[in-house]
Amino acid sequence: LSPLKRFDLEDIELLIDQEKYFILHAPRQTGKTTSMLALMKYLNLGQEYLCLYINIESAQTARENVKRGMSAILSTIAIRAGIHLKDQFPARHIDSLLKENQYETAILSLLTSWCSILKKPLVLIIDEVDSLVGDTLISLLRQIRSGYDLRPENFPHSIILCGVRDIRDYRIYSDKEKSIITGGSAFNIKAKSLRLGGFTENETAELMVQHEQETGQKFTANAKDAVWYYTNGQPWLVNALCYETCFEMKQGRDRSKSITKEMMDQAKENLILRSETHLDQLADKLTEVRVANIIETILVGENDANKPEIQPDDRQYLIDLGLIRQGIHGLEIANPIYREVIPRELILYRQDTLGQNPAWYIKENGRLDINKVIEAYIEFYKEHSELVTKRKTYTEAAHHLLFMAWLQRIVNSGGIISREYAAGLGRLDLCIEFADERFAFELKLSSAKALERGRRQLAGYLDRLSLNNGWLVIFSRSEVKDWEKVGKREQIKEQNKEIEVIWL
Repeated sequence: LSPLKRFDLEDIELLIDQEKYFILHAPRQTGKTTSMLALMKYLNLGQEYLCLYINIESAQTARENVKRGMSAILSTIAIRAGIHLKDQFPARHIDSLLKENQYETAILSLLTSWCSILKKPLVLIIDEVDSLVGDTLISLLRQIRSGYDLRPENFPHSIILCGVRDIRDYRIYSDKEKSIITGGSAFNIKAKSLRLGGFTENETAELMVQHEQETGQKFTANAKDAVWYYTNGQPWLVNALCYETCFEMKQGRDRSKSITKEMMDQAKENLILRSETHLDQLADKLTEVRVANIIETILVGENDANKPEIQPDDRQYLIDLGLIRQGIHGLEIANPIYREVIPRELILYRQDTLGQNPAWYIKENGRLDINKVIEAYIEFYKEHSELVTKRKTYTEAAHHLLFMAWLQRIVNSGGIISREYAAGLGRLDLCIEFADERFAFELKLSSAKALERGRRQLAGYLDRLSLNNGWLVIFSRSEVKDWEKVGKREQIKEQNKEIEVIWL
């Protein structure tokens, strides 16, 4: 796909023409860097501007050491100016700028002196801005702000700051000032904030069509639908899923054979089980408190408005990271692959401690003995309830996570678990596919109307799956006082569906 078509080029050109300083942010690995490099090349081929792209991630290791941070940024400007613009001016001047402790104005001084001799106005693209830490980031933002009124003759005509988040979401602790500085106050000259989104459904399909044209290998219609469904257009996932299918999986390397949905299903599982770098970075975010508060709310299906510790900025932070999106019912995980990665990551340690021998729950005919799975879990929970009651993170979702850890072994024995959950749903739905059978579960936290609502919700879920029976599991929020009632099972009917209620 053309990188310049990933954003509104006309809008960006208008902002540049108006001498604006603005933000372009996007989740990691969505093509932001590729698009910015393409924009630099496009502007440099024109007659009006000189454009320089720099990536300042190397300054991250400086942490609070402003001198080291400024030195890294100046070196990056010098290297990139020499490569992209064939201009050695920055390289000749950075040493003198860092002498005599002038590093807190070094970037301001370099850009001022450089722009004053350039024959065209300079457009500066600074990528990975939010990788900087503390006073190093504050110093950069304030130096840019200090030169703002000198543009365009003596400072960059336009500056584009690129990162994962909008600058308004920055909460920067200044060791020097012993206080929190917000991005908005340190950089109050921002004209606009643009967000680079994922691929559209048409763009996702176009990539597969290009593969078909170049190799002759076809994707079935169901395979194309599966790519869009699993990724929701997240660029890294689209590319990784298709590459896994067409190049990593042996059956996909034969160009005479079409890529099928079943192959896409397997490729999705392969990516998740290997914990590819992108997915591993995603899972690492789950330990952050403000991330955990929202993800837990989504997992258990609660309405996030009921959790006062969740702030609007926290929601926007997760949206900017690409972790969640606003769905029909409320906040939901951004795509089905992330929907699988998140609970699996949260239950990984617990799952590994449960043992993986599949023999006891698989019948002689190779089918799943679901009743034995449930009975064994009830017995296990009674013996190890502290795995729920003593969990220190994701406490509200502890029941859900332990139960899913128990079921996850079924997946590792050849089955598939599909999960549906979102804030506001009031439940988590699971569908287990094993051999040629499907088993539907609905997980709910106990409340006055948990049974009444749960039975109706599960009946609707069973309708969508074309199943006649399912299991409603209701988890108690309270400390257990009567262990005889734990694991109680009762059969009920709802809308002609056979439902077994399990109280845990």
